[in-house]
Amino acid sequence: MTRIILIHGAWGSAQTWDFVVPLLKAKGHDVTAVTLPGHGADSRDPGEVGMDDYIAHVSEIVADGPPALLVGHSMGGMVISGTAEQVPGSIRKLVYVAALLPRSGESLLDLIKGQDTMGLVEAVRQGRIPMTTELDPETAAPILYPEATDEQRACATYVAEPNRAQTDPVTLGEKFASRPRAYVFTARDKVVTYPLQKAMVAHTPCAETFTLDCGHVPQLTRSKELAAILDRL
Repeated sequence: MTRIILIHGAWGSAQTWDFVVPLLKAKGHDVTAVTLPGHGADSRDPGEVGMDDYIAHVSEIVADGPPALLVGHSMGGMVISGTAEQVPGSIRKLVYVAALLPRSGESLLDLIKGQDTMGLVEAVRQGRIPMTTELDPETAAPILYPEATDEQRACATYVAEPNRAQTDPVTLGEKFASRPRAYVFTARDKVVTYPLQKAMVAHTPCAETFTLDCGHVPQLTRSKELAAILDRL
């Protein structure tokens, strides 16, 4: 049995992992899908939280138990990297799923600057909550998961995303560097593009890599394949 902690990306919540969690639990793993501060059912004001709040929240969860496989999707890669710098002894391995893999001092916007993500930009709306953004579901769907079935699209959910988290840098050092890393590439990704994924792994190597032939959200469209990879790790 492995303790597995799953961290969602921007505009997401723990529900992002609903297709994957039961598959991993069926294999006997202890699985926790986390909702970050200011997202979904979390009561904190989304306009007042940032990356440091995400990292502190996840660090507290990770430290409360045996060493975990810490999995981050998309923006969640920033969070798990920062968490590794805070509680390295509580992390067995970091797993990046179509995720941002920063160097010290980089923010989310630093990493995607100049990337061909204009399609997603067109789906972003000013949030109804101050200092947040939201996604327009109809515009976002063909960009995030073009291969999704109607049933899968119906299960996708979005919440408001705090603006500050996108500009906050993460500070990383030897503690982060000491943790083993794995990366799950998504070859048809239009958000964290495949070339960007490859470039990030080139500057921060991951000992194990896997490739799924899908868009940005494999936990929705390739849940069985993704769960099988996590089970192996």
